[in-house]
Amino acid sequence: MKSIVPPILVLAALAASLQAESPTQGSSQPEPLRSARPALLDALDAVPEAKHLARWHDLLSSEPHLAGSEGDRWVIDHLAEAMDAMGLEVEVHRFWAYLSLPVSARLTIVDQPSAGDPLDGLVAERPVPVDLAVAEPPLIEDPDTEKQTEPVAWNAYAASGDVTAPVVYANYGTKADFERLAELEVPTAGAIVLARYGGNFRGFKAKYAEAAGAAGLVMFSDPGDSGFARGLPWPEGGWGNRHQIQHGSILTLPWAGDPLTPFEEASEKAERRDPATLALPKIPVQPVGWEAALEILRRMRGSVVPPEWQGGLPLTYRLGGGPLRLRLQVEQRRQLVETANVLGTLRGSEKPDQKVIMGSHHDAWSFGAGDPNAGSIVVLETARAFAQAARQGHRPRRSVVFAHWGAEEFGIIGSTEWVEGNRRDLAANAVAYINLDGAAMGTRLGVSASPVLQGPAIDAATDLPHPRSEGSMLAAWQGGSETPPFGNLGGGSDHVAFYCHLGIPSIGISGRGSPGSAYHSAYETLAWYRQVVGDDYNSARMLSRLVSRLAANLADSRVLPYDPAAYAVEARRHLSALADLPGAEPARWQPLVESLDAFAPCAEAFSRRLERAAEGGEFAGREVIDDLLLRLERAWLAPEGLPERPWFRNLFAATDPTSGYAAWMLPALRRAIEASDGPAQSEATEQLRRTFDKLHAVIDQGLQLLPPEATAEAAP
Repeated sequence: MKSIVPPILVLAALAASLQAESPTQGSSQPEPLRSARPALLDALDAVPEAKHLARWHDLLSSEPHLAGSEGDRWVIDHLAEAMDAMGLEVEVHRFWAYLSLPVSARLTIVDQPSAGDPLDGLVAERPVPVDLAVAEPPLIEDPDTEKQTEPVAWNAYAASGDVTAPVVYANYGTKADFERLAELEVPTAGAIVLARYGGNFRGFKAKYAEAAGAAGLVMFSDPGDSGFARGLPWPEGGWGNRHQIQHGSILTLPWAGDPLTPFEEASEKAERRDPATLALPKIPVQPVGWEAALEILRRMRGSVVPPEWQGGLPLTYRLGGGPLRLRLQVEQRRQLVETANVLGTLRGSEKPDQKVIMGSHHDAWSFGAGDPNAGSIVVLETARAFAQAARQGHRPRRSVVFAHWGAEEFGIIGSTEWVEGNRRDLAANAVAYINLDGAAMGTRLGVSASPVLQGPAIDAATDLPHPRSEGSMLAAWQGGSETPPFGNLGGGSDHVAFYCHLGIPSIGISGRGSPGSAYHSAYETLAWYRQVVGDDYNSARMLSRLVSRLAANLADSRVLPYDPAAYAVEARRHLSALADLPGAEPARWQPLVESLDAFAPCAEAFSRRLERAAEGGEFAGREVIDDLLLRLERAWLAPEGLPERPWFRNLFAATDPTSGYAAWMLPALRRAIEASDGPAQSEATEQLRRTFDKLHAVIDQGLQLLPPEATAEAAP
């Protein structure tokens, strides 16, 4: 790796700007009950600046920084220095994770149809063997790409191996795709499977290929999904060029975090499982660019694929390769690697133990200007805003933690280890987790959230201007609908341990819409980001203002702005969706529906009376209600965890165990439906019924503490 020169001028300029602010006393203004004090909001709103966001981006994205590498250590040190310069309390939380690192790889065409094959005339005259590219060459137009440090593109945790076999095309390599191959009687046993990225987490492509008896797997980014079919490729445009390769982990264990220490922090001396006992990948897996995939696909002579399996390359995709044979050689090493999370805390003025946490990971497959640092810069700029506001006398009541997680790319490791190591404190005191992984990639707002955080997200977006339209962020987000769309939190990022393991209300916020993708490639550089997403940093400024306001409302409100009534609305929506699945038996769900019907009016009355109380100011019982709300979402936790997945404990949401990225809502019930298991559906709905009864009891306690409404209301 080339030597890294610390951008001292960047840190010095940032520190100087921080010190230049002189503390002032906050003015006396009315203090709202369910949102932040106006003076704090005004102070935060004044801070996000494009020049600072660009400096943060320079700090984090100028060099490759794979977890555990020299670049990673450099980033950790400078994140700690930057947040220390702001005046935050800095923690460097070190952990030791079982990672997989590349040694070498080679992909070769060793047999092919004869050059005189009359089928399509596309076979090149190159004699076999033909070596295919397994690395991304540097680009003259982007000098940073000369700094790439890894010898090959790779998929972490692939097995080392040397296999020669025929080739089978499996579309996206989903569970359904492999089932279709079986229906079509396409033999996958002993074959090297070729699959395009998309449709599911790449690790499940490997899992299903292995289960189908494949000898190996080759994955590529199809230009129909993210290349020239979408627009001009990089460096002329923003889309994937012929060399671009998506790196990434293929870990699919039934827990997040370090593979060897589920439920426990991966400290240096932690008790670890034997890797031989785990379901780690057992076949070699290699990612390539679409140019390499073209060389394979153009030589295939099997049956034509189903129409929906046709990709974007200018040829007919085929299921089998005929006489075509590939040799795949992969060598990786698996070992314990030290890396760290970096956290900066602004201590709250009244309830310092309670905390709002926001974060993005800091490790990247290469430069990471998009993933993760388009989110990391938002975390840093928001931290700068809160630190400056505090020096001006506007400190929130609760603490705010600004987190940069390590080794996320390998399996959501750093955040999980911190959560597992701080389980008791977080279960008692964590107000919310805000995830910003690779967030600022455009100005089209997207939000996935726990039900109780939907209202606070809407409130935060209501009065903030949108950078590319005349109205507010909320208006642009709604797009003409009565309410904005919310996604469901599934897998794939650092909210998983907070939400799915500990039941902490979580929200993922992003801006999308930029014309291109360099996802997980060596071309995800500052030059790519500034040309494609924009050097004006409008996306990052928009998100910095939004998450500053959201975090402030959560951290500074006298009563948490959760809306318990949202549980009823969202649960009914998810039950309706589940009822449409094959195998569903809604008649078995009646006890749950009755409990939900009893809870809904109670929760609505609570929300209505709490809003009325907020209009009137202080009232007796406020502190108790705030404490009840803090513990509300923990009612969803099943101590024994989900069936076959005990690490996942949240009965409201979990990752989809067949795709990795998507969400399973009401996951115990969803699992029973997928298995067409009627008794298990009854058991799952009974568990959910008891959950709503617990929620109902908590809300009843709160109602006893709220001032009665002026008009008579129906008893809930």
